[in-house]
Amino acid sequence: MESPMARLTPGAQHPSVTISKRHVLMLPQNTTLNLYWSLVLYGRAMRVERLTGVLGATVYVDDVKVLTDSQLEALREVACEHEVIIIPNQALTPLDQVDFSHRLGPAAESPFIEPSPDHPEVIKVLKEAKDGNAFNFGGAWHSDFSFQPAPPSFTVLHALDIPPYGGDTLWSSMTAAYNALSDAYKEQFSHLAAIHTARDAYSPKMQAIHSGLSSMNIVCDETANDTEIHPLITTHPETEKLVLFYNRAYVRDLTGIADEIEKLRLMDWLHLHTTDAKFTVRHKWSNGDLAIWDNRSTQHYALNDYAGFRRELHRTTIAGTRPLQ
Repeated sequence: MESPMARLTPGAQHPSVTISKRHVLMLPQNTTLNLYWSLVLYGRAMRVERLTGVLGATVYVDDVKVLTDSQLEALREVACEHEVIIIPNQALTPLDQVDFSHRLGPAAESPFIEPSPDHPEVIKVLKEAKDGNAFNFGGAWHSDFSFQPAPPSFTVLHALDIPPYGGDTLWSSMTAAYNALSDAYKEQFSHLAAIHTARDAYSPKMQAIHSGLSSMNIVCDETANDTEIHPLITTHPETEKLVLFYNRAYVRDLTGIADEIEKLRLMDWLHLHTTDAKFTVRHKWSNGDLAIWDNRSTQHYALNDYAGFRRELHRTTIAGTRPLQ
């Protein structure tokens, strides 16, 4: 069967395809293999398949290490648009991952977590088989380091040793969560801000939980009690879409609501709303998968259902800017 890409010519018009000046091919959502769009760059196709109707896409690239600047720019746009992308079958050394991440932007600060001794920008997300039922790293809904003044823009995660089952990661779209709000809630929330802190994740009282991971050195300290205020509704700096910037792991208070009971009820509701199944995508990892997600518009959650098996992924984070309304 002829590939749907075979008959496409950059710069031409086709009945079912519009090719823009940026060489982005927009195809109907019901195209064979759920092909949502493809990027034609320098005569080669980069196939993109949607994972859900809300967020997530698989991007088929031979080797991210050899992407041109134009291809990387296009990949970044796809990551912003789909909020999380999975690129299968990537063979990357830690240095390769660092070099690739630098092309997305400068490295972000990663507090509390000791990095790889050979590659200080790489965090080994590792749970050994012997760690059993210990709490896993990332095992609660959160957006990476939202307690920082300028949280990371992107996280890059490369799968190296995946258990035979379990250990999936879920992401939720805070863009979709905002869009689903009533007009009344959109107006109310535009006047609120969230107080973010790592207190209940990395303060000294949490050390025993993290120490259950034998091959990760997570050092909790008093700086986790610091707070940072971000708007509850933010504007994505690249897509300019509005985002409901909330996660229960790091948001511990809201400004603008005097009644404590009302505030707690609203925070519970915000957690349930932003992690509603209809806003999520779930990924079953395979060795070699490279995930890139947009921390400015998503939360994520790593499942801890693989006791007795080893799971290792390498993480790098890209610096971001202060969230603005």
